[in-house]
Amino acid sequence: MKHLQKLLLSLLLVTYYSRNRMEGGGEAKTHSTPYVAYLQGKNNHFCGGFLVAPNWVMTAAQCFPLTVILGAHTIQRREESWQTFEVQEYHCHPDFMSPKKGNDILLLKLKGNATSNSYVRTISFEKSKVPGGTACSIAGWGYKTPAATLREATVTIIKQRECLSHYPGLADNLICGRSGSAGGDAGDPLVCNNKAYGIFSYRHNNWPGFYTHIAPYLPWVNSVMKSA
Repeated sequence: MKHLQKLLLSLLLVTYYSRNRMEGGGEAKTHSTPYVAYLQGKNNHFCGGFLVAPNWVMTAAQCFPLTVILGAHTIQRREESWQTFEVQEYHCHPDFMSPKKGNDILLLKLKGNATSNSYVRTISFEKSKVPGGTACSIAGWGYKTPAATLREATVTIIKQRECLSHYPGLADNLICGRSGSAGGDAGDPLVCNNKAYGIFSYRHNNWPGFYTHIAPYLPWVNSVMKSA
């Protein structure tokens, strides 16, 4: 009987630990996502972002950062791997009004070029459609209150048909993804096949996360980056 009680207790502890770990995501392997950026704004507001060219960072249009930190794992103290930049230009998608209306995409031109190394690197875009059921990932420092270290969680892409059946008024170019994590922060990159596929935009009642699908915006992205 004691043996059975011990076994049940062990199973409960394992289940509890696994669930809590999933709800908060897991700590990312140090510098395993060298494209991730930490964006600092006014009044301790922060967002996620990602480096898409040596002097360009992509994030959500709802963000308005003043400083971009690249190469970070821990954000509570400065690390030798950090590269810090001020923002030179903000290029918000012209049709953005609010996250739920879509077009939640912003390009930041940095004052200077990032140096590519093992801590800081650009990420390319996933141009092909990723089917429902695909396991992708999201990385960032948390939701509303930043965690001490970079977190990473698995995101499973939800079929668009299923998503639209729950949210018939869903804006164009939004992807639904289900994650065990408590959520990313605006601007965190959704990465599929080691390429940037989406930008975390918002969450509805903790069900799925909604991500801006990057591929449809690439003509605009290329135009901005060439002309700026």
